[in-house]
Amino acid sequence: MEAVEQAATAKKPTVGYVDGCWDIMHSGHYNAIRQAKAICDELVVGVHSDSEIEENKALPVMQQEERYALLDHIKWIDRVLYDVPYSPKLE
Repeated sequence: MEAVEQAATAKKPTVGYVDGCWDIMHSGHYNAIRQAKAICDELVVGVHSDSEIEENKALPVMQQEERYALLDHIKWIDRVLYDVPYSPKLE
């Protein structure tokens, strides 16, 4: 019975999401990611492709492979979603 009670009162982990171009990373980017992680259990970070950035802003300075690799090494990020749309929608 104790296991059932523990399962019923167990907190469901919260998942946070933030996306961006993450081009020319600076302290503001790192701070946003750190603060997002502070309010959730698992942080998912989306990153836009070069073509998506060029279409919506301007040509990125860092190539997408560089930006993808950089995000893979940030300690506050639990999962990275690559090539996300510039304006994501809930489905």
